[in-house]
Amino acid sequence: MGTLPPVVHSTAKAITPREFLDALLATCNPRFPYDRGRSHKPIALAISGGVDSMALAYLSTKIRTTDHWFKVADHPVSNPVAYIVNHDLRKGMDQEVKKVVKALNDLKIFTTVAKINWEHVLGKGVDPNTLPNIETLARQQRYRKLGALCQNCRTMSLFTAHHEDDQYETILMRLLSGHGFRGLRGMRPATDIPECYEMHGVYQSGFIDDQRSKHPVWNLYPNRMERNKMLRALREDFYFDLAVFAEKAEPMMWRTDLKDAFSADQDYDEWIARSNKLAPPLPTMDFEDGGVMVYRPLMHFDKERLIATCLENKIPWFEDHTNKDPTLTMRNAVRQMWKNHNLPEALQKPAILRLAERCRKRVAFEEAEADRLLQSALIPHFEPSTGTLVVQLPRFRLPRVSRLSSNSLEGRHKRLDHYRYIAALLLRKLLSMVTPERELNQASQLDHLASMLFPSLAQDGTEPPPPKPYVICGVHFLPMMGPDNQPFRWLLTRAPYASNVARPCTEFWGTSIRSRWGKSPDQWKTTGWSPFKLYDGRYWIRLISRIPAALYIMPFEVEHQKPFREALDEQSRNDLAAMLKRYAPGKIRYTLPGIYSKVDLTRIMQRDEYWPDIEELDKYGPLRRRTAEGKWATDKNATESGMEKDGSDGEGSDVKEGELLHSSPSKRARLMQAWAWEDGTREKSKDNPPQLLALPTLGIQLPGLGDWVRWEIRYRKVDPERLLTVRRRKFMPRRRKVRSQIRMSYRHMLVSGLIKPRYPRLGRRREVLKSKSN
Repeated sequence: MGTLPPVVHSTAKAITPREFLDALLATCNPRFPYDRGRSHKPIALAISGGVDSMALAYLSTKIRTTDHWFKVADHPVSNPVAYIVNHDLRKGMDQEVKKVVKALNDLKIFTTVAKINWEHVLGKGVDPNTLPNIETLARQQRYRKLGALCQNCRTMSLFTAHHEDDQYETILMRLLSGHGFRGLRGMRPATDIPECYEMHGVYQSGFIDDQRSKHPVWNLYPNRMERNKMLRALREDFYFDLAVFAEKAEPMMWRTDLKDAFSADQDYDEWIARSNKLAPPLPTMDFEDGGVMVYRPLMHFDKERLIATCLENKIPWFEDHTNKDPTLTMRNAVRQMWKNHNLPEALQKPAILRLAERCRKRVAFEEAEADRLLQSALIPHFEPSTGTLVVQLPRFRLPRVSRLSSNSLEGRHKRLDHYRYIAALLLRKLLSMVTPERELNQASQLDHLASMLFPSLAQDGTEPPPPKPYVICGVHFLPMMGPDNQPFRWLLTRAPYASNVARPCTEFWGTSIRSRWGKSPDQWKTTGWSPFKLYDGRYWIRLISRIPAALYIMPFEVEHQKPFREALDEQSRNDLAAMLKRYAPGKIRYTLPGIYSKVDLTRIMQRDEYWPDIEELDKYGPLRRRTAEGKWATDKNATESGMEKDGSDGEGSDVKEGELLHSSPSKRARLMQAWAWEDGTREKSKDNPPQLLALPTLGIQLPGLGDWVRWEIRYRKVDPERLLTVRRRKFMPRRRKVRSQIRMSYRHMLVSGLIKPRYPRLGRRREVLKSKSN
């Protein structure tokens, strides 16, 4: 790795800052159109030291000087920051990284270096260079390091230096691997950061926490000028007197009969709880959004122009000699092939790039057609708390074509194949709202499901499969039969867990013994909110607990239903039965997440004594003292009276972490004994069946658990356009319901005297209409 000698490129021109800004405008589309942020935010640069990344670093420093208020993803750009990932796969990497840092410092770019610890990833004694998939592992660890750095510095935009030659090589590799036209599009200019799927705040998450912070990255609140303008518009719209309106409306709002009928007394609440028809509403659940976006603004510039940019502006760069080894990676082999050999015209760069552009246009056209079809579908119900979706699919009607084309059997088959593919794209969009899997099946793999859900798209002479339950991508399709024994709607739920597959499990550690030693359970304190963890690919969950045992998020099982119901009080028991019957019938309830513990927490939640007596503690090892050499030795002379003299009997003592080394031998020994006692208790409880504490998505928990455990649960990111479609269909009242509401409002206004009847006596309206007709 060293500096290249200056090479004169007579035909290549350096990239100007204005060209770079135009490329950014075409790449970095706004993420939140309603963002009103005017504070400058930094952008992150993934720097490797090559000519492409060094050219990106130089051009990024010219953004603010060229256009001071230029926006990248909703916010103006400030000075960029550079992130360097040291893979540590060959000798001399540390010295080369220092040279790259020095070159970036000359450009006045703040730089952060992250080194991959392969022992932590692979274990001790494993050489990563001997692994066959080292390129994939290095890519995964690189993006995880970059995502963590972006999260720590609150930079939501990451620039990479992929250029036109990289795009050409990627398409060639995919062409050799047999990809279809969707894969031949190549790398996308903007995408969510990969390989960080379980990192909250990095991959498609973190927007809610950002809005709760004091200085959010995305500012969605109007400024003072906009608020004053909206207030003036509202004052102009209120042309009536609010005081008069309130005086007339108050008698109708506080009628005694309505107040008595809907009073929230205890009898009414018990009647609601015992009713099988009515069920309490589910807790509201937020949808995640945000995360780090990866942008590739150099996709339309070849490497020769990047070299010319560095040469013209005297920017040093450093080449990796492993990039020239064709036996190391497939990309190196493809690079050596097209640079050192004359390929056929169909495989040269202009033809391959035109092929990628045609593939992108075709995919965009098909996605737009599937979106229009989704708008015509009826989605009356989508409940993230239970992971259920009800959809009424539209009916396909083939468009009219010319008589010559309609008589062609081959043309009809092509049209049916095309619309069946569009139907499969529609199903992929519906699957993405419910599925727990990260990668969905390709549209061509959903052909059988599309033929079953859309019988009109079956080929001539082929009988469509009968409607029946179907499982794909972890989603269970259930037909809701209507008239003529045909499915009226389809219910999409998370598929039940197979008996031979391990259940998903997310663990949250309990509080440390140092913060609880010598205290009664009601004096224990929490350690704060745990980080968010992804459960079952659908829910982001975090807990705050002061329970000494670890808590687990696992699915609700059949054997846990009866003991959990018996431990609830009467009202919670009735609410659970009503909610399961209405929101999670059948096997849907056994896919709900539950909070479990393998230690019996009954005594702890009752605030009884938790610690054992001194005689029981002595069974877990003798007391120890510190010798003159600073080592711990067995203290045979330590007695209970001596411990009482030191004030370390464990009753009401408060031992802090910083005081352990300076505490008396008996206090330290008692803490170690209590630690061993608690570890032994946990070891014995490993074989115990887990105890269900709560169903967080339903809001049902054991009595008194709220004083010990709290949780926050969110659903993963869903396309906002699909959520708007669901809500609009869900809350749209029917015409008959609107007419009924108008009649009831008119009658109440007549009774209360707010309005006068148009016809004072009965039959007057008929006489008026008759006179008008004459």
